[in-house]
Amino acid sequence: MLRLGKWLTAISLIFLLMGTLSYFYAEDEMIEILDPENNNLVELAPNSSQSVELEKMGMYVALRVDKNNELAELKLINSSGKEIEGRDAAWYDFPRTGVDGTIYETVKVYENPEKEQYILYNQGNTTLWLIDETSNQIEMFSNPSFIALTCGFCFGIPLAIIGLLILIIGWRRKKNIRLKTISNEFYIDKENENIKIITDTKKIPDPFIKTDLEVSQKVKISDSKDDFWEDWDNQ
Repeated sequence: MLRLGKWLTAISLIFLLMGTLSYFYAEDEMIEILDPENNNLVELAPNSSQSVELEKMGMYVALRVDKNNELAELKLINSSGKEIEGRDAAWYDFPRTGVDGTIYETVKVYENPEKEQYILYNQGNTTLWLIDETSNQIEMFSNPSFIALTCGFCFGIPLAIIGLLILIIGWRRKKNIRLKTISNEFYIDKENENIKIITDTKKIPDPFIKTDLEVSQKVKISDSKDDFWEDWDNQ
């Protein structure tokens, strides 16, 4: 399990590195694609209108540089004279930065309108941009650097999380095995500082191991004692 966790973590690092490097290559291209000044369907001056044709399966975003209030201050009228409501900006409609550093904020989003001619009215005091978000996203996802960036982070982050979890589980299991209580079928080899497990109790060595010096000394003492008693008996 530890080996699997290490492999997954290493692979995730490769993906994350690939995504990070791709981001630096793709950053300028992404900003250029998403810049409303470069890619827009309509750019309306304050208190003006313009005709625009929208596709049925698409998402269109209205942007302003300065969002002074919560009102979108625009109208989108279809060929029948009916106003298309759209939706207000949500939390996930993040501001976008232009090539020159200008910040554009979303004021209105139109999703899946009917394919026909519309008239867009800018009722505000600032310039209004309408962009085809679907076309921009398609162009971005066809960019090799952006594909590498997406794959790097989409695969790298989940693999890193899974790899770390497996490593933690593996370390805990290894620790539990080491700390597992063993019965009296083991002894500690102090000389080599190792724990040896013995299933055959007959093979357990004598804990009172005697050196050759100790044995020879005891033999000499025993011999001397035997001579003494033998001499004493002979008297």
